[in-house]
Amino acid sequence: MKKIFVEPVPNKALINHVISTPTVTSEEVCKIECFIEMKCESYNFGPKEGGGHVCELSDSDAIRDPLDWITKQGFLYVETENPCIKAKCPRKSRCYSDFENDKYECVCLPGFTGRKICYGTIQELAVLSCQSLSTATHPSLPSGLYWVDPDGGSHGNAFKAYCEMETDGGGWTLVWSYTFTDYDNFPSASNAVCPRPNWPKESIHIETPVSTTPPLNETDYNAMNFSLWKQFGSHVLIKSNINNWIVCSPSPGGGSLVDWNSGDVSCKISKFVSGDCLQTPPPSHFNGGGHCGPAFTLNVPGVPGVPDLTYYSFDCCTGMRAPWHDPCGNGMDNGLKNVENPHGNIFIRRGRN
Repeated sequence: MKKIFVEPVPNKALINHVISTPTVTSEEVCKIECFIEMKCESYNFGPKEGGGHVCELSDSDAIRDPLDWITKQGFLYVETENPCIKAKCPRKSRCYSDFENDKYECVCLPGFTGRKICYGTIQELAVLSCQSLSTATHPSLPSGLYWVDPDGGSHGNAFKAYCEMETDGGGWTLVWSYTFTDYDNFPSASNAVCPRPNWPKESIHIETPVSTTPPLNETDYNAMNFSLWKQFGSHVLIKSNINNWIVCSPSPGGGSLVDWNSGDVSCKISKFVSGDCLQTPPPSHFNGGGHCGPAFTLNVPGVPGVPDLTYYSFDCCTGMRAPWHDPCGNGMDNGLKNVENPHGNIFIRRGRN
């Protein structure tokens, strides 16, 4: 193991990074203890209250943590010429020296564990999607903001996106967060989802504002540019605090929200938010041709004259219809009432990891 010590600095010490306090009889023995301890990057040596000496081994140094380098009378501070001196670790990470091989390693801080170089935490380390952060070998990243660059290549056009890393295996990229214009009068024609994405507009009655700003959390009411949605995948997670959560994937040759194709989809209920209609089957059809916005509906095959039943309707007209969020799939006012900050979210990924 190669470990070189620099000249001692008198009346200085590094605090808040002590990993060991071996019993020693001299400063030379303290140096030996630091040499033996693989994680030791520096040490403090000084008088011990009641007699003797104190040896404090630290896993950092004054370069990485200058605010913790303090004046301490009677002490000697000694640090190593460690490999981290030449490190350029990204934000949200910390450098640890590998003295034996004269190398260093950037390790993510708590809350950013997973990939060793903290992919997604800075623009230069942007990932293709949130799903790129959720793999078999790194499954435990927390939900939060990460840098994404769905078209790859140069990261000059990368941007921050919210990643949902818990539901149905995680890896979901948030593309839309919305609320309602008149939640207290939910069945009213004045009620609509707000804002709306810049998806195809088919009615002159659509009045809610358009957003092309990526939402930064589930109550940041914005929508990512609709042209980007398909770059994150075709599987959809719909969450709401007034309706059950659903996960839908396109059927072969069928419906797809990101492609704006009406047709059959394969859906499952991911979480029951309402205690009503627990036996109701999930939606089976995506309808992108509605005048005021798309909908996820239940087909009623073989029953002439019976229309599809609506589970989620993203109505953007403030003068027509209502944005049904119905756990019973009846297209009626069965969503939860008296909910603080009523809202919904749409996430996209390429399917189960």
